[in-house]
Amino acid sequence: MSAPQHPGILELLASASSALAGSLDPEDTLHAIARVIVPAIADWCRIDLVDEAGVPQRRLAYHSDPDKSREALALARQVRALPETVGSMAWCAKHARSHHGSFDDAPAAADPALRGYTQHFGMREHYIVPLVAHGRTLGAMGVVQAESGRSLAAEDCALIDELARRAALALDNASAYAAAESARKRLELLANASSALARSLDVEDTLRTIATTLVPAVADWCRIDLLDDAGVQHRRISYHSDPQRAERALALARELQVSPDARGSMAWCIREREPSYGRFDEPPVSEDPALRRFNEAFGMRAFYVVPLVARGRTLGALRVTQAESGRDLGEQDCALILELGQRAALALDNAHAYADADTARRQAEAASRAKDEFLAMLGHELRNPLAPIATALELMARRDAASHVEERRIIERQVRHLSRLIDDLLDVSRITQGKVELKREPVDLRVVVAHAIEQTQPIFKGRAAPAELRLPAGPVMVQGDAVRLTQVVCNLLVNAAKFTPAQGRIAVRVALAGGEAVVEVEDTGRGIGADLLPQVFELFVQGRQSIDRQSGGLGLGLAIVRMLVERHGGRVAASSDGEGRGSRFTVTLPAIEAGAATVANEPAAPANAPSGLRLMIVDDNADAAETLAELLRVVGCEVRCAGDGDSALRLLDEYRPQLALLDIGLPGYDGYELATRMRGDPRTSGMKLVALTGYGRDNDRQRALAARFDEHLVKPVEADRLFRTLSGLLGVPL
Repeated sequence: MSAPQHPGILELLASASSALAGSLDPEDTLHAIARVIVPAIADWCRIDLVDEAGVPQRRLAYHSDPDKSREALALARQVRALPETVGSMAWCAKHARSHHGSFDDAPAAADPALRGYTQHFGMREHYIVPLVAHGRTLGAMGVVQAESGRSLAAEDCALIDELARRAALALDNASAYAAAESARKRLELLANASSALARSLDVEDTLRTIATTLVPAVADWCRIDLLDDAGVQHRRISYHSDPQRAERALALARELQVSPDARGSMAWCIREREPSYGRFDEPPVSEDPALRRFNEAFGMRAFYVVPLVARGRTLGALRVTQAESGRDLGEQDCALILELGQRAALALDNAHAYADADTARRQAEAASRAKDEFLAMLGHELRNPLAPIATALELMARRDAASHVEERRIIERQVRHLSRLIDDLLDVSRITQGKVELKREPVDLRVVVAHAIEQTQPIFKGRAAPAELRLPAGPVMVQGDAVRLTQVVCNLLVNAAKFTPAQGRIAVRVALAGGEAVVEVEDTGRGIGADLLPQVFELFVQGRQSIDRQSGGLGLGLAIVRMLVERHGGRVAASSDGEGRGSRFTVTLPAIEAGAATVANEPAAPANAPSGLRLMIVDDNADAAETLAELLRVVGCEVRCAGDGDSALRLLDEYRPQLALLDIGLPGYDGYELATRMRGDPRTSGMKLVALTGYGRDNDRQRALAARFDEHLVKPVEADRLFRTLSGLLGVPL
């Protein structure tokens, strides 16, 4: 509705707009609109806003006399007009309709509550308009003429309509801002409380933390009762920001006996394990003499009590109460209190169970250490036999580069593959977190697939036909880690074979498509159900399947496929027409130009090394020691071997090496101890020490360097890396 343009209206609207625009607080907004209306237009301005339950609540009764304002607001909260009374604030808010009339007119005069209220303040005429913003009724605003004797003309009502429209929008904005700010504060309060509770392992500290979190931020009072081991209820804290007031409440509580059957009492909440909201001035709480006396003594208004339940066990109850602040407990307040109660219960339970938890923690740490030690030992034991194999292959290549080339390459690939698998075993967490280190180089996916077929041959032996290969004539190049990409294809082939009958078909296709390299593994096997298809690449998805795997679950291998492919900047997808209709897994990687391919390295010819370079190898694995010694002799070194620490120290009487390669897992005393003894022996002055071991964890390397080793190498070490390391330490090319 457009406001009439008579003198003063524009100034009034401008004043209203300025006042409303300057506030994001609902209470400030209410007073701003009231000050515009009183006394310029009317003697009184009343505003009701609907609460969370949709019930109008008097928020403002404004008069130029502050004493009258306070009295009117207090009376209005005690005496409410019936919502069906036409012309009442409640009626206008409920029906979203305006009303202009006299308080002497029926039906307003017929309502005893409304009649007594208006007569007390000499109210004569009123105009009530609903406050509506964005199609939602926020409440109602009533403008009243009383002692001034003025009347409300049509143009006054039009102006009030416009002011109400602007006020409703401002209130809606202020309420939205207040709600957002309140939510932020609740989350901040919850986060701070959670942090404090998580740090506390003392019952008394936990009780005080929860109480000081709630008072005064949320409520005026906080009480917590706990059950002892015998199930007897005890009041543990009754908290108020005024300690003296809290002491008086405790003293009165000792005199009073609240009925355990009173709904909302602490005993009732503990027994029923249900939260309860109530008001002290309303039944059933007002009917209990003890609670009524408490209300009278401390002006308590509303409360919310929640059970403290942790891990299925009731520990006690928590109650918050509103009193002198005049606040109520809204839905969001109760939700916050309930959440805090749940966290407090867990914190209290944790505090009671701290000793058991500490014991369990120590046991878990011991088990974790045992697991790490076992994996380290297993890795050491697996790497030890690989070391002489790798060294022997290097010797064969250097002595006769032209013989058994293909066989040596196969063995070399398998040794590298086994070494990487051992690394995976010792670093599972890195794999599951996608932190695997990739050795990137130009790779032909046709070669990757061929290697994968070769490595998975054993699983195809019992099948009717080997995997079908569909390879292009030209290279399909990507920048990647050949071993990891081979692992990707191997995992897909193993998965296909696992879920495809022996008579079924498995095919592998490599292609270039739109600047991308594609590897596709397709089978005619069991297929994948629609419910499982989105999850096949997730970690441990098989844990949700039956133990016999008959429900189509897939394993960790596909999760590793996804992580490795994504680390290569690619993507992987699974598709299936349903159970019993086969499946298709497609890996897509960024392609590179075929010219980026590198020529495979031929075995290096023996290098010319200066004669007389003296080395010592200390290893209880005779095969590993002798093959490594022979390799070093081929490049011109003088090498002596020892099988344990004592033998190595005795050897120093007749042989002074420039560098010693020490195994760590030696009999008698380990390589760390031997390194310490050698560093303290004047016969080894200037000698370099290299740890050559199957222990390959980060802390193994750190421990070796701390023991004054110059370098730490993990078996099986590639010959080129070994030679580079020795050359760097000795300053002599190998």
